[in-house]
Amino acid sequence: MWLIPVVATLAYVLVVAVWGEVRLEHPLVLALVLVLAAIGPRARQFLLDATPYLTIAIGYDAVRYAQAAFVRPDGVLGCELRDLELRLFPFPFAEGVTFPDWFAVHRLPVLDLLAAIPYFGFIYIAFLYAAYLFFVDRPRMRRYLWSLAIANYIAFAMYVFLPAAPPWYVQNRGCAIDLSTAPDPAGLARVDQLLGLDYFASFYARSSSVFGALPSMHCAFPVLGLLTAWKPTTWKTRWIHLLYASGMFFAAVYLTHHWVIDAVVGWCVAAVSVAIVWGTERLVERNR
Repeated sequence: MWLIPVVATLAYVLVVAVWGEVRLEHPLVLALVLVLAAIGPRARQFLLDATPYLTIAIGYDAVRYAQAAFVRPDGVLGCELRDLELRLFPFPFAEGVTFPDWFAVHRLPVLDLLAAIPYFGFIYIAFLYAAYLFFVDRPRMRRYLWSLAIANYIAFAMYVFLPAAPPWYVQNRGCAIDLSTAPDPAGLARVDQLLGLDYFASFYARSSSVFGALPSMHCAFPVLGLLTAWKPTTWKTRWIHLLYASGMFFAAVYLTHHWVIDAVVGWCVAAVSVAIVWGTERLVERNR
């Protein structure tokens, strides 16, 4: 069974190589998979359990091709989403202003740095958290990663069939949708400036799409951890999940990467995904 993630990763890397679109992360991921497969039985068990994480990486990279085939400018939510945001979540102290609009003007370097922390690490945190669970609670690791995979593939489908522009795009470019627009780190560009780095600029340059704001998977990731940990944990650790989820929500809106709507839909996608996994587990147990 451990050959499945090895063959799948190798096949995908070969496909992008044939298309001439290999990037640094492709051979790095393949090398990690091959190393885990070669180390021994325990590492192969981890590789097999981590297969959902690999499917997310492959899906996120591949969704750009589906968007190129199906997404058209007239099908992208831009100002329509901002108008809905104004009706549902207006900024309470300024008329006709959304939370991302207000934060785009009112910002502080210390808040920039604080908001960058969850954004910097969310992909690595998910992997490290899964690795930790592998040693302390393997069933929860599988539950977490499969929930994560389902949530991401729901999001990928929405990116293709319900594409949406992020706040920074509407603020900078207005309502006209230009599919050739390059990804932008938005508020994270200020963090690059503060630190004298280009980490976020280079990270977002490899983004699969500009028009994937809905749902916010940044906000879904910590909620998936929270929901899958709720029953087997106590308040000794639950507060960490809640703090992470709250910090990510603030960062997503403050950095103008997402509308509040995007975050709420991301939470809903997370809840649905966890419910699917829990329901599947119960069904399997009943049929044993």
